[in-house]
Amino acid sequence: MLRYSDWPDRLSGFLKERHNTPFEWGKSDCCLFAADAVQAINGSDPAHFFRSKYSTMKEAIKFIKHFSGGGVEETVEKIFMEMGHKQVSLESSNSGDVVLMDVENVHPEAYGLTTGILFDKTMAIAQGTDGLVYVDNPDVKKVWAI
Repeated sequence: MLRYSDWPDRLSGFLKERHNTPFEWGKSDCCLFAADAVQAINGSDPAHFFRSKYSTMKEAIKFIKHFSGGGVEETVEKIFMEMGHKQVSLESSNSGDVVLMDVENVHPEAYGLTTGILFDKTMAIAQGTDGLVYVDNPDVKKVWAI
């Protein structure tokens, strides 16, 4: 799916709207943040597979394990494969692409693995405990072109 022609403005508006939104399972968690950013960029909803199906960490873990047979990584891979978004290298990525990264300090229950979006090749944005977190030089494990 192609990005909207005005996707930078849409993404900027989305980020401003979500800047101080606290983490909440099933509403504003790491996976929904990335999915909502994709919606702002191109109108598709990667979270349609799991939106409104959990409201606690335990429910989220149970659902993604049932959905993909694994954890966050396997779930994100399955979703983007089914949606036709290709995995790309960080070097060939663009602003707004979805990342899977290892980070500390994003959310204590994330155990260091979370999804986010690229601001640029040296910064990613993710859902944190009290709002968005801007991560300098993230330890990016995988990137999907949006």
